[in-house]
Amino acid sequence: MSISHIVTVTYSSSILDLAAIERSLIDVQSRFEALNARFEEPRDPLVDAVRENMLNGYALVDRYVTDGVDLFDLQQVNRMLDINTTVLCGNVPARRDEVAEHIRATERRFFDTTEGNIRELLEWYEGHRDQSPWKVAAGTFVRILSTPQLFIEGNTRSASLIASYLLMRAGLPPFVLTVANAEAYFNPSAVIRKMPRHSVSSLFRLPKIKKKYAEFLKAQADTRFLLAHPTGARPARRGEAGS
Repeated sequence: MSISHIVTVTYSSSILDLAAIERSLIDVQSRFEALNARFEEPRDPLVDAVRENMLNGYALVDRYVTDGVDLFDLQQVNRMLDINTTVLCGNVPARRDEVAEHIRATERRFFDTTEGNIRELLEWYEGHRDQSPWKVAAGTFVRILSTPQLFIEGNTRSASLIASYLLMRAGLPPFVLTVANAEAYFNPSAVIRKMPRHSVSSLFRLPKIKKKYAEFLKAQADTRFLLAHPTGARPARRGEAGS
């Protein structure tokens, strides 16, 4: 696999060490074929464009946290759509123009779908926002990814960034994919994607999955992905901000 080490990140960062995040993603990318063989459900290759778009996504959530944007405020919730667009096609205007109809279709789904739309996520968040950041981030991830999904495409990557936003806003490190955590990240994600959120079985299974995923996120908290002296949210060490 040929891997480019040149990334065009169009936003600066105030909290995140984008170079450290890039190194981790490049490491995963270089070993992805071997990792993919261990996944319960094979994933599409981690190509350069996907990696670069994720880096731009991290830069975007860094800016949101630094600027005090509240993604769960109804007046600002459309910023989640920009996260999804960024992970799918980056920040190049010409590329966004090419997929303009897909972007519009995603927006219609996001706001107009009667079941599983953004209003349902906001209602869930309002009822759980006082839980620990790990649990809120995990619950948000599960609700975006389970069926019906919030976006047409890119739900796993978008949910990961939105969960990272919630952790960063609480002063915690983001979730970043590494060689060590890839299998523990992708295998539960494959299960969650197939789960109808409102089925009887999911009413019993999803809370358990959310609890395990919160524990997983907490175990993956790594301050090497934060700048040494961030100008945004205060970085927390492992184990801080509740359980």
